[in-house]
Amino acid sequence: MAILLLPLVLGGCVKEGISDKATEVHALFYTILWLALPVFAFVEGVLFYCIVRFRKRPGDDVPPRQYPGNRGALAAFFAGPLAIVIALLIFGESAVATVDRNDAHPVEQLVITGFQWEWSARYVAEKVTVTGKTNKTPLLMELPVDVPTRIELRATDVMHEFYVPDLLYMKNAVPGHPNIFTITPTKVGTYHGQCAQYCGLWHSRMALTVKVVPQQEFQRWVAQESQAHAPGSGSCQTTGSAFTLVASQTSWDKDCVGVVAGVPFRITITNKDRGIDHNFAVYDSPDLGHRFYLSPTVTGVATKTFTVPALPAGTYYFQCDIHGPAMAGTLVVR
Repeated sequence: MAILLLPLVLGGCVKEGISDKATEVHALFYTILWLALPVFAFVEGVLFYCIVRFRKRPGDDVPPRQYPGNRGALAAFFAGPLAIVIALLIFGESAVATVDRNDAHPVEQLVITGFQWEWSARYVAEKVTVTGKTNKTPLLMELPVDVPTRIELRATDVMHEFYVPDLLYMKNAVPGHPNIFTITPTKVGTYHGQCAQYCGLWHSRMALTVKVVPQQEFQRWVAQESQAHAPGSGSCQTTGSAFTLVASQTSWDKDCVGVVAGVPFRITITNKDRGIDHNFAVYDSPDLGHRFYLSPTVTGVATKTFTVPALPAGTYYFQCDIHGPAMAGTLVVR
């Protein structure tokens, strides 16, 4: 009997969640559970009664007496479930409205982008972008506790799904259709997430980690990331009017290249990712305010060379537009 009851007991457990909206989902789960328990008890009770009451006893030559029907039972059969469905609709719609309602005045704003097969997160106000590396390290992003955060969810290639179990909430990242939602983390800790929409070969490796920290620790982390990703104009040696970038496991082999100003330059892209598309784009900054150049797509395994128009001296940002910050770096023109 204990073994039979174990799935029922375990099935009634759910995490409390780590955000304001997760609390609402958690409460809805138990509302549904308590409404379902009387139905379960009634059905199992009637079944047990019928097994005992209408069983064939030793010595019986004919089946037990059969009852063709009962109007009261039939009415209860429809009225009871209808009342439960109406109650579920009321509680469910109220919870959905709360979960889908976005905070009108979020403090933090993030753009999270999914691509095959990793995530990147751009902190809009702080001008910081962090990203995972496919098959190497998952995205690690931090959020300040008790601070409303607006998340704009994007995808660059196919559909992905942002899912952190402790949020009790998931949202699709659809190419060409940004989805926006807000959360307010309420518990400090480290929580793991996963793409929950099958998206190809390495879907199972498309993970992320969300770390909820106090406000002061979040500010220190932002400062560290800003310094770590600051463009280093002196760290790139000028290679003349040509350079090569090698794409492997959705990463470039260089994060900083330099060319001569005022003359067109050639870029050779060697794509070692079989069946995966990459390209090369040049922007004024990681904010992608103005794009100076975009190459045609290179489908791996292949090598192609392109000519980029002359650029004035300065520091630029380059990336694969298909995979975003995971394949990005600094282009120094001098």
